[in-house]
Amino acid sequence: MALPAFLQRHRDRAVLLACVLASITLMRLPDDLRMTLARGLGTVVYAPADGAIWLGGHLRRLHGENEALRERLMTLADEWRRGEEYRKEAIRLRRLLEFRDRESYRFLPAELLSYPLDFRERNLLRIDRGRRDGLEEGMPVVSPAGLIGAVFAVHERTAEVQLLASKDFAVSCRDRRSRVLGVLKWDSRRGFHIDRVDLGEDVQVDDIFMTSGLGSRFPEGFLLGRVTAVDAPPGALRQEIALEPAVPLPRLEDVFVVTAVSPHAPGFPLPAEAPDSSAQRGGGGEGGGP
Repeated sequence: MALPAFLQRHRDRAVLLACVLASITLMRLPDDLRMTLARGLGTVVYAPADGAIWLGGHLRRLHGENEALRERLMTLADEWRRGEEYRKEAIRLRRLLEFRDRESYRFLPAELLSYPLDFRERNLLRIDRGRRDGLEEGMPVVSPAGLIGAVFAVHERTAEVQLLASKDFAVSCRDRRSRVLGVLKWDSRRGFHIDRVDLGEDVQVDDIFMTSGLGSRFPEGFLLGRVTAVDAPPGALRQEIALEPAVPLPRLEDVFVVTAVSPHAPGFPLPAEAPDSSAQRGGGGEGGGP
């Protein structure tokens, strides 16, 4: 115990003495052995520094490669996004061409000039077509997805279109699956719903409703929407049927005014001079045939 205490008190001198003895010993060694020891000590002393230098360079290279990969990834993501937009635009344009070229109808394309920001009792949008383009009040306005509304007021170069989402707007409609007739209505509380469907009529969730062609205001076959809920409240005589519109009005882009309908189009009323045929068609419209 005395020796460690002595070394503790004279630690600096002991270290100096050890270094002097080590130096004398190294000086007395043969040259080849001394060089071998020097190389070994150098490796031990400088190895951590060499490792740190190598690691730093390696990390810098990895950081550079990571930045390059991130830039490449962003470039590829942007190219994919633009390609997806071009693909969707091509699909949209093809649908518009196919829609416009339907032989049974004559469509006039129009652009939106204004759109209602909040839906109230009567909702109108303005289009860039008017009296000079042959528009008349009451003409149906559609998109490739379905019926939008009807021309409400006509000016020389523009027109207002009353949307389906208006309280005083009603459309005769038919369930595509079961052929049940009803009337599409809208109000700010219930949204779109099918009215005048008695209890017991075959209407189910996910059924599709289309214009019926009855009443001569709208041709038959334009999509209106999909049933989202069917309810029969206690004591009620009619079903409550909620509908999701086929045309997402807040995302409306392309509209067409139906300026003419062929008398041979499905569901379009025949001329007044053929009352017998018209009556036969009206009777068939209530049945299972289109």
